[in-house]
Amino acid sequence: MRKPIMFIVGIAAVLICLSGCSLNRRKTAATEKPGSSPAIEETADFVGVVKSVDTLNQRIVFYNTLRDSDESYGYSGGTLIYSKNDRDMSMEEIEAGDVCDVYTGVDGGKLVKLKESADIIETENAKVSVDASQKRVTVQGVTYGYSDRIAVISEGKQIQPMELTENDEVTFRGVKGQAYSLVVTKGHGYIRPTGYKDFLGGTLTVQGEAILPVSKDMLLTVPEGTRKITMANGDLTSSAAIEVKRNRITDVNMSKYQSQLPDTARVKFIVEPSGAELYINGSLTDYSKTVSMKYGKHSVRVILEGYNEYSGIIHIKDAAPIIRIDLAEETAEVDSQEDSESSVSSDDSSPATSQADYDTEHKVTVSAPVGAAVYVNGTYKGEAPCSFTKMLGSVTVTLTKENCETKSYSIEIPDDSQDISWSFPALEKKGSG
Repeated sequence: MRKPIMFIVGIAAVLICLSGCSLNRRKTAATEKPGSSPAIEETADFVGVVKSVDTLNQRIVFYNTLRDSDESYGYSGGTLIYSKNDRDMSMEEIEAGDVCDVYTGVDGGKLVKLKESADIIETENAKVSVDASQKRVTVQGVTYGYSDRIAVISEGKQIQPMELTENDEVTFRGVKGQAYSLVVTKGHGYIRPTGYKDFLGGTLTVQGEAILPVSKDMLLTVPEGTRKITMANGDLTSSAAIEVKRNRITDVNMSKYQSQLPDTARVKFIVEPSGAELYINGSLTDYSKTVSMKYGKHSVRVILEGYNEYSGIIHIKDAAPIIRIDLAEETAEVDSQEDSESSVSSDDSSPATSQADYDTEHKVTVSAPVGAAVYVNGTYKGEAPCSFTKMLGSVTVTLTKENCETKSYSIEIPDDSQDISWSFPALEKKGSG
């Protein structure tokens, strides 16, 4: 009889223990305050990049970085809007390019809450370079990838990443390895020089930005703001301060600012027959354009095989004389005409021209937009469709057409021994945006 009794006692002990454990659990739960519920941490539906805000119709378009899609949401006066520091904000403070944590309603169609993202890398007034072929943007030495839906904003309008030039400044927002938005804070415009035939073959300097050879039909892409443009050809200079506006063409007549060094003439030589060599003071001289010469006497020698040599002394007294030399008659005639250009400024600098690399065996063809004037680094290449010698490295391609917005694109041209064909989007009509 002892064994059954012991068995019953053991079962009773187990039941008491289980009952006690259960009581203990219920006791712990009972310490919760009446009516309280566990806190649930609120999480955003996605991180969104603001692409546009329509305050009239109360709609906002985001680039949804989670789904890589553009999405539109309605909002109301009840939508909560906070800064990254939890400051109350209004929708009027939200701008294209901002990156926000987005909270939507139960149906997913309405915006309930918007808060500036705190974990975003943000860099203001940064220089950028864009490699559109690789979808990469470099900001202050750091390279980020980007999606086709990246928000690139200039003056409130969406533009393509390749429309940024290396001289533009932007506010960058993104995360490690990925760019979300680029808002242009300082863009570029255009200078179109006119009245500069006396400077052809000389050099052009845009203050602090570029040194170029002077050629026909130039259109320069330069940062917005006040820029000093200087042309120099021998002793002749022309300088002007130009106010450049973003995405606008500014025409400047360089002849209005033309000047030359004191006591220096610009001499035009007319030599017959053509092909003869001209030596001034013993130096071979190119007389296809005007020649800078100090006032006073100079020795002149002209030779051509099969003709009698001419040697003589000319006396330069006037600002713009014309010297005619005919080898057959061995005569020299000096005519004078006063320089009619007024002098308002001068610049003694004659900067060296940077040399570009070319692949002379291959061509670049621009097929569209048809009828647009094509410029590469400010030099006119023709009207699309057109072809020209392939230049290597980083170039700025500018397209302009009457009654249309002018566009520039930054392109990296590889040395790959291949011809290149470009087709750019149609230029927008002025006022259409």
